Amino acid sequence: MEYSDIFIPVAGHLQLSGAAALSERWGSRIKYGVKGFDWAWLEDFRVALVGLRKPGAPNSFVALREELYALFAPGKALPIIDLGDVEVALPGSDDKMSGEKVTCALHKLIAEGIFPVVFGEGMPGASNVYDAVKAHQKGVTATFILPSAGMGNAQEPLSGSNVLAHFMLDYGREVEALNVLAYQSYLTPPADVQSFGEQYCGLMRLGAVRENMKRAEPLLRDADVLCAGVNAVRQCDAPAAADPSPNGLYAEEMCQLLRLAAFSDKLKACYLGNFSLANDSQRQTAKLVAQLIWHVADGIACRVNDDPTDPKTCRRLQIEMGGKDQQLVFYQSKITDRWWMSVPVDKSSAVRIVPCERNDYEKALRLEIPDSWLWFYKKFAR
Repeated sequence: MEYSDIFIPVAGHLQLSGAAALSERWGSRIKYGVKGFDWAWLEDFRVALVGLRKPGAPNSFVALREELYALFAPGKALPIIDLGDVEVALPGSDDKMSGEKVTCALHKLIAEGIFPVVFGEGMPGASNVYDAVKAHQKGVTATFILPSAGMGNAQEPLSGSNVLAHFMLDYGREVEALNVLAYQSYLTPPADVQSFGEQYCGLMRLGAVRENMKRAEPLLRDADVLCAGVNAVRQCDAPAAADPSPNGLYAEEMCQLLRLAAFSDKLKACYLGNFSLANDSQRQTAKLVAQLIWHVADGIACRVNDDPTDPKTCRRLQIEMGGKDQQLVFYQSKITDRWWMSVPVDKSSAVRIVPCERNDYEKALRLEIPDSWLWFYKKFAR
């Protein structure tokens, strides 16, 4: 499928204003997809920006791009291309072609080793990003940052209120693991929390994330797809978020979470949704989304490729737990001090290496089985 059949290039005046910016600003460094674009050109880039806009809404992301291009570039150089927008059908529409276009384009980017940063007003675009990653690999871990862990009704068209229910339809098959961070208990049905727990989905309340950001890092590091709702940020920091709430993450906390996720070599793509810039009179939400994209790009630029199975980058630490053939194996990055642990999958010799915290290793040193190890052990034994 040709580029011109999928993307609507960034408006000419935005390209000109970006190119005219100071050399230190992003606008002068970001390249643009244009008519006559050749897919082979993509090999020069590591990150691609893609907007998903509603039909007949050409100005949806003008403010966002103006704020984005005005930011100073991250310290580490990162070749980025802004491919423009794709018009996607409204939820419930019979038009399936637009969604297929998005998935096709994103899959092509991922296959070329390019990280798509996708943004749209609602959450349906999260499904397109997931489909693209699913076409690239078997077994996808999806991590969400949302104000509610409520599932909603999967029989209704995909929206911000039922996106988790749609992903749960694939759980245990294409969706290998599902995590929800920063949810607020008073916005989430207790029955859904119980259901997620019974399915061994990773859940972390807003208070727990805020209390210790490092506890959220392993769940972020394990993600293949990250889907973040801007409405997970409190209303005073993101007034144009969809269905905003007075409580939520602080803007800087959301930035930190996205950078932590993007720093992981495992993450293939991310989606930012649940905002409407038409209601953003002071451009505060446009500024926030631009800064979120900046932090994703900075995380990618700073990746170090510390593979737990590579002795050049990680130490293997084995702890004897006191019984015959009873050992816990941990891996520590020599570069970043990140940690992983080995968990048996079944009664055979198969194991899975999963992200963990240093505290898990320290607990094992005291001959105590870490709670997270037991949690994964029970999950893999299902």
